[in-house]
Amino acid sequence: MILSILIPVYNYNCVALVKALQQQAENCNIDYEILVADDGSDNAAVVCQNREINAIPHSFYHEMGKNHGRSWIRNWLVGQSQGEFLLFIDSDAEVCNAHFIGNYLRHVEKGAVICGGILHPEENFSPSRRLRYRYEKAMEPCFTAERRNQHPYANLRTFNFMMPREVALTHPFDESITLYGYEDTLLGSQFEKEGIKVVHIDNPLINADIEENLRFLEKTEESMLSLYQLKDKMRNHSRLLASYEKIKRFKLDVLLRILFPLLRPLLTWHLAGSQPTVIALQFYKLAYYCTLCK
Repeated sequence: MILSILIPVYNYNCVALVKALQQQAENCNIDYEILVADDGSDNAAVVCQNREINAIPHSFYHEMGKNHGRSWIRNWLVGQSQGEFLLFIDSDAEVCNAHFIGNYLRHVEKGAVICGGILHPEENFSPSRRLRYRYEKAMEPCFTAERRNQHPYANLRTFNFMMPREVALTHPFDESITLYGYEDTLLGSQFEKEGIKVVHIDNPLINADIEENLRFLEKTEESMLSLYQLKDKMRNHSRLLASYEKIKRFKLDVLLRILFPLLRPLLTWHLAGSQPTVIALQFYKLAYYCTLCK
């Protein structure tokens, strides 16, 4: 068996990640390759640092020259890969388990997609980065393998997962999605329609890149716009869409649409501040989505 480890990167130094994965793959005594594709990074210093990847055994760093998008770059990596199984990992991941690769190999199953999960650093981030940190830590108990397996398709996340190359070739990432968010959930819905088995295991990586509060709020808005554009394909696969349908029955979506412009400055001040709350972020997401549905 050949394992292809595929890492899309944009403006992030992932040399340490590649070194950790390469060492584990060597210890597993398997045939492998590590392909890193730079999707048009404009940070020259980071690009220069990532070129060190070419000196790591079985590892290759490809520079695209311009930005093509999250789905395109993953499909490109699939096309370049040689392995029977493809392990997708985001560049801002950190390995937190000495047997990470081995755990995946023990769960290899013909035709099945295997999802490892995600954790976040334990340290309490500075106030300027506390919003995403609090949100992600609050969600972690909902994303154990046991909980994810209750709704395996809706809980698919492309941060850390493995699938057979034949599945990746017949079910490519949707390149029409140009905004941030929900390309992984859409892929999960496609797997469900095609009857492709998705299995969740406890084999997480740490998401080391925690954005500043305002940047995370911007990405949240972008993800809501992406969800709105994909809403017809995402029914029964989004918790927020389910919440929206519930409040719509009682015409509360109209109320939120009216209130949101008035409350938005206060919510933004709170969420960008030193003590943001998860419930305020969830309200912001739902109210913002309501404004898109007018």
